[in-house]
Amino acid sequence: MAARLLFPTLLTMTSFLLTLPAPASAKDETETRKKLVACINKDITAANAEWKLSAGDLKKFTDIIDRELMKEPLAKKTSEEQMKIVSEIKDASHKELPHLKDDSIEKMIDTLKAKGMHCASLAKPKK
Repeated sequence: MAARLLFPTLLTMTSFLLTLPAPASAKDETETRKKLVACINKDITAANAEWKLSAGDLKKFTDIIDRELMKEPLAKKTSEEQMKIVSEIKDASHKELPHLKDDSIEKMIDTLKAKGMHCASLAKPKK
């Protein structure tokens, strides 16, 4: 049952993170991505005080998120594109963190979702 809850949560989080407005240039996009990744990593690391993941598991989780944020343009995605990204995050999480319980991953994703809006607002390029 927890697996069914994880998928919509991942979809919502990914949809939010990947609907940032497209920056004006490649340099702006790179800077925006770096700011977004740094903010999310900082918040995930702080939230780990509650989750108590090992340093290795925390690194794997942040690496999964970082890879997804860095490989796709920061533009709005179609539903099909969002589903593909969510599927990749889900597959990578299960493959790289198979020993974590679904409810633990769900808490991590919920925290990521809650912090996503804050990080996205900080990462927007200045005009």
